[in-house]
This record gives sequence, C-alpha cells and structure tokens, in this order.
Amino acid sequence: MADHLTEEEQIESLKRWWKENGTGIVTGVILALVAYFGWQWWQGKQRADAEVASNLYQGFVEAVSANEGQPDNKQLTTAQSLARELKDNFSSRIYASQAALQLAALAVEKNDLEEASKQLQWALDNTSDDALKFIAKRRLAAVKGARGETNEALKLLEGDVPAAFAALFAETRGDILVQQGDKDAARAAYQQARAQLLPEQAAGSRLLDLKIQSLGEAPEQNNETQEEQPVSESDSDKTTEAATEKDAQ
Repeated sequence: MADHLTEEEQIESLKRWWKENGTGIVTGVILALVAYFGWQWWQGKQRADAEVASNLYQGFVEAVSANEGQPDNKQLTTAQSLARELKDNFSSRIYASQAALQLAALAVEKNDLEEASKQLQWALDNTSDDALKFIAKRRLAAVKGARGETNEALKLLEGDVPAAFAALFAETRGDILVQQGDKDAARAAYQQARAQLLPEQAAGSRLLDLKIQSLGEAPEQNNETQEEQPVSESDSDKTTEAATEKDAQ
C-alpha cells in the first residue's frame, strides 16, 4: 500500500510539474524547431540566390565582352538589362557592384561621364566589399575630375586608404591638382605616390616619373629662409645645452 501511495504521489507530482512547466517546454521546443528550419531555409535561399546572381553576372560578362570588349547596341542593351536585374534584386552581392563598375568603364570609353559617374556612385553606395569600395571611390574621383568637379573629386580622395590603394589615390589626387593649376601640390602628390608604390606596382613608376618631370623642377628655397636655418639650429643647440645643465643640477 505504501509503495502504491508513493507511486501515486510521484504521478501527481509529475502532473503538477508538467502543468507548471509543460507549456514553456513545448514552446521552447517549437521555437527551437522554427529556428532550425528557418536557418535551413535561409541557407538554402542564400545558395539559390547566389546561383541566380552568378548566372546573371555570367550572362552580363558575356554580353560586355562580345566583339573583343566592344559590344554592339543589342549586346549592350542585354548587359544593361542584366545589370539592372542584379542591382534591383541582388544589390548587396558583389556581382551587382562589379557589373556597375564595368558599365562605368564602358561609359568612360564612350565619353559618357555622367553615366559613368552614376554607375560608380551606385557601386560606392551599395557594395559591402572594402576593395570594391576603394576602387569605386578612386574611379569616381577621376571621373568627377574629368567633369570639372575637382573639389568634389579631391574630397573623395581624403582619408586613410590601404597600402594597396595608397599610390593610386595619391596619383589621382596629383592629376586633379594639375587640373586646378596647383603644380607644387601636384608634384608633391606624385612624389608621394612614387614613394608608396608596392613592389608589384613598380611598373607604374615610369609614368609617375614622367608626370613629375612634366611639372618641372620644384622651386628652390629663397635666400632668407636659407640664412635663417643656422640661427634656428643654434637656438636649438642652446636650448638643448640649457636643458642638459638643468638636468645635471
């Protein structure tokens, strides 16, 4: 009898526990299942989207590469349509930004700088890839410079950039400063670019040398500045000596 009562008590205790906690457990299990299947669905959608975007971009590349990179009107229309679909439906993917960069390059070849500017601005605003962002920014600066928007162009080139882009940014800044007629600042920018070339960018040194040479020699310091230099050094020496004597005391 005692054993029977004990079993009944255990059953009642289990019922009370389930009544208090069962709803929470069921809810937790359901949420876990929803999260799991939701994650599986999201990953599947990402894979499917990536495949669709890849196919669209492949078609785009084939269109813009036709006729050895000189697509006719029909092929260009196809490329623009595919790029528009990439930008509308897959704007966060790298394919869309790459397509915008290529359309900008084609527009520059046709001297359509307004269209090139629009495509590059779109790439800059939408890409999540840091390298593509710097590429778009540098090219947009060059296009704005060519359009006479030199102040806006220089603003785009401000700030720190990775070493791989430092020389390109400095050279582009030099080009724009030449447009503004500031030869001294342009020369300094080209010299900075020359100094920031990475080993794999050494081929660009010859062009930079030519750009520097085209600006002529840097102006020499005037005699007044040269005469003042020894005085400054002397003052510095006196300051150093005074500081040494004070430390000795």
